[in-house]
Amino acid sequence: MISKKKIVLITGAESGIGKSTSKMFANNGYRVLGTSLKKINKKIKDIEYYQIDITNNSHWKSLSNTIKKKYGKIDVLVNSAGVRLSGNLETTSMSEWTYHFNNNVTGTFLACKYALPFLKKSKKSSIVNLASINSIRGAKNMLAYATSKSAIISFTASLALDLSNFNIRVNAVAPGAIDTPMLASFKKDLTKKEFEKRMRENHPIGRIGKPAEVASVIYFLASEASTFMTGLTIPVDGGRSIR
Repeated sequence: MISKKKIVLITGAESGIGKSTSKMFANNGYRVLGTSLKKINKKIKDIEYYQIDITNNSHWKSLSNTIKKKYGKIDVLVNSAGVRLSGNLETTSMSEWTYHFNNNVTGTFLACKYALPFLKKSKKSSIVNLASINSIRGAKNMLAYATSKSAIISFTASLALDLSNFNIRVNAVAPGAIDTPMLASFKKDLTKKEFEKRMRENHPIGRIGKPAEVASVIYFLASEASTFMTGLTIPVDGGRSIR
């Protein structure tokens, strides 16, 4: 069975950027298949959730079988799931280092690997990965996170070359500070006054971003409006990268 409706698979669809991206695609006529580490019982029109650990190979095999039976194809893959903990060289443990790479890099690799057969079934498919502004420039006390997200830039460019013969485009976005649960760990390191001051200073626009502002760029990169773009990482950072 090949679905006539456009299908998007979004990892980390239950919160933050993934949640906003799910809503944006659903509002534009897509059927959204969203992954979540936790079980999601609520029902939302055109969005269905699957509980998987994105680092688990067998979970991906199971989801792949489900997609094959129900839809037969994927038009867009968005790798939104990720983790972030604070830490420098002295304070980051080996388990925390592995935790970042398993979730931010291996999880993206597995999603692409298992989605590829379904992306090939679509005439014009696209992958959008989530990097970070910290992929582009250094970040104090975020060693494991910044390093793992830097890998996404190279992964995106290399995968774009590998998949160009299949007419599959691969791009990434690099968000700055966005008002999501992931930002909470950074807020814990500072007082509210210090946090607000740093955000104003770091972003020329003068504020942190909204999840919907990143979702709109993700949607653009997946759409017909960006068909001559591949292998790129686009900052969505309120000007943070030019500071």
